[in-house]
Formats: sequence, C-alpha cells, structure tokens
Amino acid sequence: MNAIKNTINLKNLFSILLKSNDKYKQIILFTVLLISIILISKNESLGQSQPMLIPYLNEPIVFDGRVDEPVWDSIDPLPLVSYEPVSGLPPSEATEIRISYDDEYIYASIKAYDADTTGIRINSLSRGRLSGDDLFHILLDTYNDNESAIVFTVTPGGVKWDATISNDGDANSDFSTYWDVVTHVDGRGWFAEVRIPFSSIGFQDEDGRVEMGLLAQRMIARKNERVLFPEVPGDISGAYFKSSLAKKVVFENVSGRRPLHITPFLAGGMEQEYLLNETSTGYSRDDNQKLNAGLDVKYGVTSNLTLDLTVNTDFAQVEADNEQVNLTRFNQSFPEKRQFFQERSGTFDFNTGGGGLFHSRRIGLTEAGDKVRILGGGRLAGRVGSWDLGFLNMQTDKFQDNPSENFGVVRLRRNVINPYSHAGVMGTSRIGMDGSYNLSYGIDGSIRLKGDDYFTYIYAQSIEEETMDRSPFAASRLRLHWERRTREGFAWQSTISRSGDVYNPGAGFINRLDYQRFGQVINYGWMPGSSSPLQWHSLQMSGAVYQSTTEKNIESIDIGPTWQATTNKGNEINTGITWHYENIPSSFNLLGRAEIPTGEYEFIRGVAGYEIASSQLFRTRIQADVGTFYDGWMFEMDLSPSWNISRHLELEASWLYNLIKVPSVEERFASHLGQVRVETALNTHFSTNAFIQLNTSNNIISGNIRLRYNFRDGNDFWIVFNTGMNNNRHRTAPMLPRTDVRTLHIKYTYTFHQ
Repeated sequence: MNAIKNTINLKNLFSILLKSNDKYKQIILFTVLLISIILISKNESLGQSQPMLIPYLNEPIVFDGRVDEPVWDSIDPLPLVSYEPVSGLPPSEATEIRISYDDEYIYASIKAYDADTTGIRINSLSRGRLSGDDLFHILLDTYNDNESAIVFTVTPGGVKWDATISNDGDANSDFSTYWDVVTHVDGRGWFAEVRIPFSSIGFQDEDGRVEMGLLAQRMIARKNERVLFPEVPGDISGAYFKSSLAKKVVFENVSGRRPLHITPFLAGGMEQEYLLNETSTGYSRDDNQKLNAGLDVKYGVTSNLTLDLTVNTDFAQVEADNEQVNLTRFNQSFPEKRQFFQERSGTFDFNTGGGGLFHSRRIGLTEAGDKVRILGGGRLAGRVGSWDLGFLNMQTDKFQDNPSENFGVVRLRRNVINPYSHAGVMGTSRIGMDGSYNLSYGIDGSIRLKGDDYFTYIYAQSIEEETMDRSPFAASRLRLHWERRTREGFAWQSTISRSGDVYNPGAGFINRLDYQRFGQVINYGWMPGSSSPLQWHSLQMSGAVYQSTTEKNIESIDIGPTWQATTNKGNEINTGITWHYENIPSSFNLLGRAEIPTGEYEFIRGVAGYEIASSQLFRTRIQADVGTFYDGWMFEMDLSPSWNISRHLELEASWLYNLIKVPSVEERFASHLGQVRVETALNTHFSTNAFIQLNTSNNIISGNIRLRYNFRDGNDFWIVFNTGMNNNRHRTAPMLPRTDVRTLHIKYTYTFHQ
C-alpha cells in the first residue's frame, strides 16, 4: 500500500487529465485516478462504536402526550449535548428524550422543561410547516447506510413535519408517511409522545435483529439553541440532517412488516379556458366539467422493499410552482412537489452537476408546463442485501402533438470500501409510441477518503437515433469533485466536469451543454465561541471557468471573494464581489425586453444580504446586488418578509426587483416578481393556503388557493382553486383575454390499511 501511495502522484494525474485532448486517454487516466483514490481510502480505519440496545416497552402507555407513565421513567434518557450556538455545553433547559418500541411501533418521548414557558414558540398549526417553532426531531437511518434517512419532527402545537434524507444531508420535505404524535403544554414546559409504525419505514433484520442510525434533537427557538444526541462537533454544518453522524442502535426480536395501503380517490371540478377562435380575431371561453377517479396502492414486498402502484394518477392538490426570473441564456429547473415521486426519491438521485440523469418532472409535464395525463405506473424501491434498489415505470397519455410515452428508471447502489462511501449505476429510458426513443446510463459514487475529505464522480451517456453518428463523448457528461466538508478551518471544493454538445438524457434535466468546467472553492471558517456575537463566519474565494468542447474557446469565468456569518441569535449576513466574463456564441433575448448580442463581456457585481433568524415572529431577508451587466448595468433587490401574527395566521411575501439598462434598449426597464402567501390553520387538521404571484417578465398574475381537511394520515378532503390572468393584455393582437385558465378541483382520498 505504501509503495502504491508513493508512486502515484494524484496532483500529476489531475494535471495530465486536464491537458489531454485524447478522449480515450482521458478515460484511462480517470480510471487510474479512481483506483488510486480507492486504494488510498482503504488505508483508513473507520471503526464503529458499539451499538446501543433500545429497550423493549414492556407495559402499554396512554398515548396522550403527557409522558407520565412509570414505564417511561424506567428508560434511561439519551445524553444530550449542545450543538448550536456553542457546541459541547449541557442543555440550558432540562430535557429528557427516551426511545423504546413494541411489536408494532417505535416510540419516542420528550420532556422539554422550560423555566420560561411563555417563551415556548408555537408559531403555526399548519401540517408540514415549520415557522420558527420549538421542535423535537428524530432521524432514523433505517437502512443503516450512513447516506439516507427519514426525519420525524413535531412542534409543541402538535404539528407534524417529515422528510427523507439523501446524500447524507439533503432533505426533501415534500415527503409524507404514516405516524402519530400527541403533545401537551403546561407550566413546566412541553411534552410529546411519538409513535412510528415499523410498517412506515423500511429496514433490514437478521433473525429479528435490526440495526439503525438514530439522531435526536431539541430546538429551543427563542435561544437559537439545538441540543443533540449523539454529541456532534460544531464545525459540521447541518449535523441534524446527517445520517452518517447518527448513533448506531439495535432493536431485537423485530419481525418483518408488510404493509398494504389502498388509497382510492375521487376528484371533480370545472375548468374555464379561453381559446383563440378559428378566424384569429378573438378568444372564446370553453367550459369543461371533469370527474376523475384513481387508485394508489402501497405494498411491503419485504420489510425493506416497497412496491407502489398508481392508476390514473392525479395531483390536483399540489401547490403551484414558484415563478422564476431567468437572467441567463440557460434552462432553469423546478423542484418536484408531487407526492408519488417523493418517497425514496433519494434512491433515484443521480446529480450530474447542473442537472440530473433522472428528473421526475419530465413525467406528466411538457416543456411549457402543460399537464399530461399519467395513465399509471409503479415503483419498487428499498434494499436487497447490500444493494439499494430502485425501479420506476410510468406511462403518459398522448397530448396534442406529443405521443404517449413510457418512462423507465433502474437504479442500483451499494456501500463500498467503508461505511461512508457508495458506488452505483443508473439506466433511464423514454420511449414514445411513435417510435422515438432516448436511453441514458451512468455510473457514480462518493468515497470518503479520510476525515472530512470526500471524492465524488459521475459518468453519464445518452443514446438516441439523431446522434448515433456522433462520438460517444459528444453525448456524455463527466464530473469529478473533491471536497473537504467542515465549517471550521480550511475547506475546499475542486471540480472538473465535461459535457458533450449532444448529451441529452430524455428523462433527466440539463442546464448547459458543450463545456469543460474547472471550478475551485477555498474557504476558511472560524467558530469564535460564546464570547463572540458570531456563532460562525467564513471567508471564501471561489472561481469557475467554462471552455467550449467544440470551439475550444473560453465562454465563462466567475471569480471573487465572499464573507458569510451567522450570529448567536441565528441571523445571517453575507457580502461579496464577483468578476464575470461571458463570451456569448449567439445572441439571446433577455426577459423579452432586450437582445444581448454575440460578443465578449466583462462585468463586476457586488452583493450584500441580511436575514433575520426564522425563530423570530417577524423576520425578513433582504439582499441587494448591483454592478455592470453585459454592456450595461443592473440593480437587483430581493426582499422577503414573514410574520406569524398568531399560530392560526402567517403572512409571507417576497419581492424580486430588477432594474436593467443595456444599449439594445433605449430606456432602462424593470421586472418585478412578487409573491404573497397566506397560511391559516384552525387546528392541525384544518388549514388553507393562498399563494398569489405577479411576474411582469411573463406578464402573468396567478393564484393558487388550497383548502385541506386532514381527517388522519392518508384521509384528506381538498378544495383547490387556480387562476391565471394576463397582466398586459395589449401586448399581442387580438387583445388577450383577462383570464387564460381558471380551475376548481374537489378531491377526496381515503386509505385502507392492512
């Protein structure tokens, strides 16, 4: 091993890899580099401490949130240590968290004592919404893979928030599963009992023995204080979402659970749409009444492998997308909010940098955002032995000129080398009933080299009839990324990536093609301690260079320093300056108002921002960005205030303002993106959400109003109203209608459990 480490110089290999124009030589060097890193990483010993045995609940409890049964007192509480604002201290308020289980459930309880109970924050009662509340948080790495997890969070008001974790820290809060919680608040503090069915989580057992990772947290919002189990160093950012930091725990004599959930739904409503008449002289209203029914089925094939089936899939209750303002010449992506695609979504994650090999929003939506009916499909996801397995297949209906299409995804991944590293493969297909096809495949992995150092790699390639005569490298993407993950001391990110000019994953997303990118971030962070008003701050220098793979010329450069800080109260500050270089190969239209011509541009921009901690009842984020912009100048202001008037009413707004002057337009022009969200909640079951948006760059005013009554998990009644209005009706002839589309949907779902 030492001989190998002494003879292989990784720096020289990187240098040769960058300078080589021979594609086959690049692949060979990449393989040698990868093998070298694997050999080095094997030298590290990553021993695990002895797992902790979770006690069995020998007596029943009254599930009322009071945590006053003697059986709770017979269980030792978890030892908690502060993580923020200063790590390593005992909790400022007495806290007792206990974990137990029986044949059906994992139980967790908290006694969150508080010397000032008037300071306990219950800011919202809306299901799935955390608005700076106090909270109790449990993370379960159910597959014990140090990579994925499920998070269960509860507030003193009984609000439930759940999320899946992927990539050891990426949280997806659009996920939802079945679990119960009851809370109680009195003059001593607040208390909660949580009950998580084994059937709601995937796990592996060996003769009834189940090993998982466990992390528990209490958040005292008014103090911006987090106390955790197990103890975590304060130099690790977002530790409460990292499954690799969870304590290994063991449940004994657990039998496999095979849940069966059958969820039929019934939906009806009306749609009003204004369509251009046959003579193109005006618009006429078309009214449609709709009645729809469908079915979702969830079945536990094994305790760690779940099959989901859907027929005539409907997403009427999903919140509208956030409008965006695109000031670049590249595509922008929208996040997935549809519930069916959320569960175990991390299994299907394949991040290629600026996109992914699979992007579920390609299913059931056109490029223009029109909805396409999903006829049905299925997903099989979980773990088989040492392998994470994901299989998805969906069929969409024909829509206008788009044929009916079939989308397929296969994903395999497993731990390699050490408990904190993994490697995997993915294949995707998009096949049209008209004979068109697109196939893509890739390999990826993340290797923990030593301590906080990680190396990730991806290679992906697409295959379609139109590009079969091109080199495979023209239809491929490669990314190598080496980073040190810490927020104290030196940290860095070094990235080399390449994308061919015809790379096109039909079931995925890409924002930029035809480039070689060399990026570097160097960061130094300080954690001054309790004597300073700052919890953490860092100075960072970052830069990236994009070179065209076909023309070989430099297309983009960004470089500059930034300073970021977080105060002990949780407020955030940032400021920086960046020098930009852009070589525009072909002109593009900016916000429909200005033409940016072909040519070379240099501009400098400065930014400064401040954000009040989310624990405050009134909070805001403000950021200003000003400087030259292509051959002109631009000023940008982003203002986002929020106000919890009471636990029953929350107001949230944002305003993004851009004032732009470029020579192609005689007068300066402005764009406004305004958003207002009103959240109301009578209790944790009944809530409404109104989301209004104005986007002058698209000349659109839109509204999305949703009323929800949640009888219990899986049993919901929805009323959803959507409208889209034209802000500038005279921009085309004939004059546009005041409203493009207006819909009213009513939906009811009921889940049968077995």
